[in-house]
Amino acid sequence: MNQTIFQFFHWYYSPEGNLWQHAADQAGRMAELGITQMWLPPAYKSALGENEPGYAVYDLYDLGEFDQKGSVRTRYGTKEEYLACIKAIHEHKMGVLADIVLNHRCGADEVESIPVMAVAEENRMEKISEEFRVDAHTRFTFPGRQGMYSQFIWDWHCFTGVCESGEIHLITSEHTKGEWDDVPENEHGNFDYLMGCDVEFRNQAVVEELKRWGKWYVETTGVDGFRLDAVKHISSDFYPEWIHYLNETFQRHFFCIGEYWKTDLEHLLGYLDSTHHMIQLFDVPLHFNFHEASRQGGDYDLRQIFDGTLLQ
Repeated sequence: MNQTIFQFFHWYYSPEGNLWQHAADQAGRMAELGITQMWLPPAYKSALGENEPGYAVYDLYDLGEFDQKGSVRTRYGTKEEYLACIKAIHEHKMGVLADIVLNHRCGADEVESIPVMAVAEENRMEKISEEFRVDAHTRFTFPGRQGMYSQFIWDWHCFTGVCESGEIHLITSEHTKGEWDDVPENEHGNFDYLMGCDVEFRNQAVVEELKRWGKWYVETTGVDGFRLDAVKHISSDFYPEWIHYLNETFQRHFFCIGEYWKTDLEHLLGYLDSTHHMIQLFDVPLHFNFHEASRQGGDYDLRQIFDGTLLQ
């Protein structure tokens, strides 16, 4: 069946609002319009609490349940309201796409002294220092949750790199061995590091924890699929393993769309091949073709709208 996905949020949604209640109220109208999947924003606690849309991830297990980072609720509401929203969407025979941000963590609870090497901003493969130690915000203990749902502690061994005092540092651990992970994107020499504490997917304990979280999240919420954030910054080996685990665990197929924000078609096709086509991608070249058409108006030749796109 052809899917029609509706992104039911935007970056500037007010922290004073309640998106979960609003989405539940509009579910009937969305179904009448022919929507088959409602894409909802990150539902877990941000490092800035209500003051950030959810992409500066703090605690994946806090869906608006614990008093952390200045509030119990997230920008969009409480856990109870989130679950009620999903129930309402399901009652109208639509699926729910959950926005998943697994690339990084922000807002650590404790500082650790860790071994690092500084790298050049424009060429992350260029190490501009010998190994030294730096005090970094890399230990996540989630004191507000107190071990409920998971007792896993994220420390510096769980991360590949950090940014301290405006300088990007490559962590030198038994997992990194002083090298960035092999990721699909070679911008800046290697684009493993994006922001915050960059998650180390070569640490098997991290991979297993993210699998446990995925199982818990599906069991808790009943979501039907995922919008996968920042896939070009994550090893292309991870998501096929993670999705396969969920498919096997629940004996169902989870609909997954990855955000690989690049107009180069060969990079997008290469990612689809490397992930065994388990993940669809947003058609970024088509997005920019539409943007150009909107700028040119009647001067745009619509026969060119599909040129250089995934759809073509």
